[in-house]
Amino acid sequence: MGLFTWSGLISVLIGFLGISVMILVHELGHMMAARAAGINVEVLSFGFGPALYRFHGKETQYVIRAIPFGGSCKMSGGDDIQNAITQKKKRIETYEDGSIWSVSPLKRIFAYAAGPLANILFAFLCYALLMTIPTSIATYPPKVVLSSDYPTLFKVESTAASEAGMKTGDTILSIEGKEVSNYTEIQKILAEYKDNEDVTIVTKRGSFVLHPKNGVFGFVPFQEPVVGHVDSGTPEKHAGLKSGDVITAINGKLVNNMMDLLEASYNSDQISMTVLRKGKPLNLEFDNPGTGLNFTLREQTVRIPGMNFFKALWASGRACFSNFRQSIVSLLNVIRGKSDAGETLGGTLAASQSIGMLTTSGFAHGFNSGIRIVLFLLASVSISLAVANLLPIPALDGGLILVSLAELVTGRTFHPRVYVTLQIAGTVMIIAALVALSFV
Repeated sequence: MGLFTWSGLISVLIGFLGISVMILVHELGHMMAARAAGINVEVLSFGFGPALYRFHGKETQYVIRAIPFGGSCKMSGGDDIQNAITQKKKRIETYEDGSIWSVSPLKRIFAYAAGPLANILFAFLCYALLMTIPTSIATYPPKVVLSSDYPTLFKVESTAASEAGMKTGDTILSIEGKEVSNYTEIQKILAEYKDNEDVTIVTKRGSFVLHPKNGVFGFVPFQEPVVGHVDSGTPEKHAGLKSGDVITAINGKLVNNMMDLLEASYNSDQISMTVLRKGKPLNLEFDNPGTGLNFTLREQTVRIPGMNFFKALWASGRACFSNFRQSIVSLLNVIRGKSDAGETLGGTLAASQSIGMLTTSGFAHGFNSGIRIVLFLLASVSISLAVANLLPIPALDGGLILVSLAELVTGRTFHPRVYVTLQIAGTVMIIAALVALSFV
């Protein structure tokens, strides 16, 4: 999807708005913590660029700016630094009421850390709500195809399933006493078992004990050869293949499942396909240029109920921890040179477009699907924003926390010019990084 199209532009705007919400949550966290610590917040700004609207609260001026991306929380204390420089002081000795310099380093750390903490809390709530919303997933019946029956495709002759006596077409009823009704449940249960651990599988034909090899059981879902979606502009579409067609043979070979279909068409430049359409056989012929078949097979849709809210809270905590840890690992990999910075961090435009595209795509599949994607994206972006702001870079929360910790250890503030230098250096670094990543 191109950026310079209406759909591309809308996707970017939706993405910008989502990121802006996360930044606003971040700045509100700073403001509430600052007030609790006795620090005055002079200005809370949403967006950047020219001011469109201003209004004054009891202590704070609120500003809505022209471009709804970004924000800031200006705490009192800037004038104290400037006064100390003007008076050629080596330390910030005098300060106004409500200045950041009027409170202890611990309270400043609390105010600085509150932004990332607000993002993490917001992500926690988003994940919790997401997990309470029911959803539908695409899956297949609990019927299997043994990979050993298709050595051309899987390059194996024997598997745990074949050695146990299972056959292609077996329908699984339970695994280790746990009943299953679709293939997704089979995958979920099998994922719990480790290598070299025997697993008892009960099918309609009997019971079998499988001993997985390197975590592989040796079967895949049995997909009925009923056409789901045919890609437009493809040889199959031009030949007349339609959704709902039942494929019975390819190049003279009978087809009972997806693997039959793939094996029969393997390395074939020309496809002769027999289908049943409304009970009548039809023969379709088309080229197979080696790019793979350009259609999908029909799937089964299963509705998954949402979690109990209290269970969702526990699951949300695990999700936040996992996402937070993964974000740190990704950043460390960039620093170590193990990952490409552009691919890992992405640019602002690219990130916004991706968020917008996923959101619009989600709502195209249904309201519940759209809401789940929105909540997931908000949570993920919020965690990423928290991690990014905790980096020990001047002008970011992590850098400010580090300086405050140094003040706490030394028991005194630094020369006022040190704070100005750090602020300028940090701002230049951030702007340079944003510009570079926006065009990666």
